[in-house]
Amino acid sequence: MQIRIGEIGRILAGEESGNYVKVLDDTENTGGYLILTAPAIDMRHGYDNWVESKDALARYFEESGWTTEWL
Repeated sequence: MQIRIGEIGRILAGEESGNYVKVLDDTENTGGYLILTAPAIDMRHGYDNWVESKDALARYFEESGWTTEWL
């Protein structure tokens, strides 16, 4: 599974299917990664989650069952 940092992807399968996702590297501030999800490509009116490491990021995507098309 490839997770792209700083790029927008469309969630094709799994939880939140049809929404968009963007992962931000926040290691300088919090030591982890922000995961933004939203119903529109402009990422407005969405939600965010945080994980502490790249390993935790991969687990988050796996647990969500996401198949993602990176745009």
